[in-house]
Amino acid sequence: MPEQSNSERKDYGISGLPRNWAVAVQLISTFGLAVFLVLYYVLVLHPKETSRYDQLRSSVDSLIEVVEKQQTLLAREQSANLERLFVLALAPELADRVIQGLGEGISTKELAKRLEDALIVKTSLLQGLTRKDGGTISEMLTHKIRNSGIADKMAEQAKRNWSSADRMQIASNCRDSLEFAIRTAAMAK
Repeated sequence: MPEQSNSERKDYGISGLPRNWAVAVQLISTFGLAVFLVLYYVLVLHPKETSRYDQLRSSVDSLIEVVEKQQTLLAREQSANLERLFVLALAPELADRVIQGLGEGISTKELAKRLEDALIVKTSLLQGLTRKDGGTISEMLTHKIRNSGIADKMAEQAKRNWSSADRMQIASNCRDSLEFAIRTAAMAK
């Protein structure tokens, strides 16, 4: 058999195996299969199993919290649709308050307060609904309403432009203003 140079020579045996396999073979040959399996479980399988268990436990804990609080988890799109329904349902009541306030001749500030009270009180109907990312729908909507100053803007428009409009037109204006305010507040985040 001709002699092979170092560059042509192929390693056979343990030295030709990948490092992890070589270590495994050495452990098995030195201490036996039982010791190798115990070490493999302790060093490799147990940490993976523990992290998977911790993830599962935190998921179950958060699910228990949701159930105990009697909450319903919504996706972002579902919460946006719910906000649209909120606006559609509330617009006629806002129109009634505008008509009543204009009829009584109250100040713009008093009308704005009545409109904001109606808006904030109605957000309580959305309690118990939570977005999957953790936000509470009623609280998020309350913040959007308060931060947008929509009640003040609607009261100013009502005093300036809506005194001769009919109920349907006022409700439509309230709906458009409220939708715009909520959408703008959502984009401002």
